[in-house]
Amino acid sequence: MKKTVLFALMLLAMVSCNTKQKQLKQAEQRVAAAQQMVECGNLNAAKLQLDSVHILYPKQVQVRRRAKALMDSIVYIEAKRNLQYSDSLLQPLLPEVDKMLRKFYNEKNGEYEFYGRYVHKQLPTDRNFNRCFLQAYVNEDIRIAMKSYYCGQKAVNHESLTLTVGEEYQTMNGKTHSFETDGNHYEILNLEEQDAISALKFIAAHDKDRIKVTLSGSGSNYVYYLNQTEKQALAETCQLALAMLDVKQLEQQINIAQAQIDKYENKH
Repeated sequence: MKKTVLFALMLLAMVSCNTKQKQLKQAEQRVAAAQQMVECGNLNAAKLQLDSVHILYPKQVQVRRRAKALMDSIVYIEAKRNLQYSDSLLQPLLPEVDKMLRKFYNEKNGEYEFYGRYVHKQLPTDRNFNRCFLQAYVNEDIRIAMKSYYCGQKAVNHESLTLTVGEEYQTMNGKTHSFETDGNHYEILNLEEQDAISALKFIAAHDKDRIKVTLSGSGSNYVYYLNQTEKQALAETCQLALAMLDVKQLEQQINIAQAQIDKYENKH
């Protein structure tokens, strides 16, 4: 009986040893295959192969370390590519943004504002305040905003505005601030950023069409139409906003890629 048990234990040990050797070989083969894929430039397939090493062979610590080192080198290669690609897109975009900014002025109250805003020269508040109009701007921290100004004899209390061209329309909501002075009633509706971007895109897409603006509130609706100067100014604000968002995104991608490159090079 004792001999039978001992034989069984020895057999189990041999099977276990053979299994470990087999798993070790399989894990090494996957790492070798991933290395070959990297050399051929097939980085995505290599990453999948390396991920499988960690999932299928969790006890093969040494092989997993090699897999991790190879994965780090892939991240390094991709970071260098991303840095080069993002910079190639950013450099020609910067002078385009500078050119666009010539049609805007920087508005900022230094007493309580940390960031200023770029407002189109055709839509300054002081020249348009006594009428109904839309004003959009891009903050220096690349946030897009739009305000709907209403001036009239009676309150509309508008909490939404609708842009309409033919059968197409788009409705945006926001928060309203109102006051009265010199016998006039004033309302300022502030749109959320995504609504502001949507409104600008709608106007830019229809800058040659007749755009109706409907202000809706608890009082009564008020309707007016954007003139050509307003449409052009808002369309150009849209172009600036989208370009500056692209610049911001590219700069973020460059910073991430550079951080990954620095991390890898500092370790090697």
